[in-house]
Amino acid sequence: MEPKYKLIYQTLKNDILTQKITIGSKLPSENQLAQDYKVSRITSKRALTELENDGLVTRKAGIGTIVKKNNIEKITKSEIIFVIPFANNNEFGDYTSGLLQILDDTSDFQLTTINNNIFRNLPLSRIKAAKGIIYYVESLSLELPIITNLYLNDIPIVLLDKSFEDLPIPSVTSDNFTGGYLATNELIKNGHHNITFLTNEVNLNEASVRSRYFGYLSALKKQQITPEILHADLDQDKTIEYLVNNINNKKITGLVAENDVIAIRIMNELRNHNIQIPQQLSIIGFDNIQASKLSYPALSTIDQNFVALGENAANLLLNLINNSDKSITKRTTIPVKLIERQSINTLGDK
Repeated sequence: MEPKYKLIYQTLKNDILTQKITIGSKLPSENQLAQDYKVSRITSKRALTELENDGLVTRKAGIGTIVKKNNIEKITKSEIIFVIPFANNNEFGDYTSGLLQILDDTSDFQLTTINNNIFRNLPLSRIKAAKGIIYYVESLSLELPIITNLYLNDIPIVLLDKSFEDLPIPSVTSDNFTGGYLATNELIKNGHHNITFLTNEVNLNEASVRSRYFGYLSALKKQQITPEILHADLDQDKTIEYLVNNINNKKITGLVAENDVIAIRIMNELRNHNIQIPQQLSIIGFDNIQASKLSYPALSTIDQNFVALGENAANLLLNLINNSDKSITKRTTIPVKLIERQSINTLGDK
């Protein structure tokens, strides 16, 4: 497991190198970083010390840690860019530890994390300065132009979480189909037959969500159960009203949510409408994010191995970089597993 200080160190370093934190800015204190990342003060101090050793900051008693350098050119000759939409990807999934476990085995590469929106606005010359790109696709339709441009310019790239079916770019994804099947089958095993798939994808455009839905369909078909899909706009009262009415009428007893974020939010919304979970509605999510353990009740979910996803993406990219044949199109699927917690009830239980 990657030391905890490295996530803080790498996040701050990336923010400095990409000028998100500018020269002269003051970094959060050791105590503040310890609180933000839920680590000890010793761990946060180690991260700031590493930044000082890199010559990026100066530390003065009574003043704090001040950024003194963000010289990108010094780093980019061996840079790998990790494009990801989450502000702190460790809260959603710890891809970074997996990437660093592979990249730290060689001194040739430096990982820079950049938000998708910022990356889309980078000039091509800046992107070409990097050795390669690991790209977490936020939206296939939105990001098709930039990914196509990378492909046409022969920039080594590996897609993470999603893939383009007909574009020859290597990718690393979780086994979303099996995950959808396992989630649905767990509800069926517990006596549920009125099971709805909840998604905010109106047309199931995203391949990962579509695969989860197909896994849901497969499990229901095996038991000859009629499927139902609910496109949830949780900001619309009618969505919640629809669910409440159907739960009260027992037309829905089980819910397979597209991901944990939606599952947790719907649990909170339904609690405000006096729907008891899991007594009236059993629900299962997908991702096994940190918040799923802390929700009330604790959320049953499908675990993605984020570290393995990161490791495989890094290995694929290094193969691309070191191989004169840039036509490598390997697609790697990482297994998932069911995590049983308290959000599923067996029908007939009190």
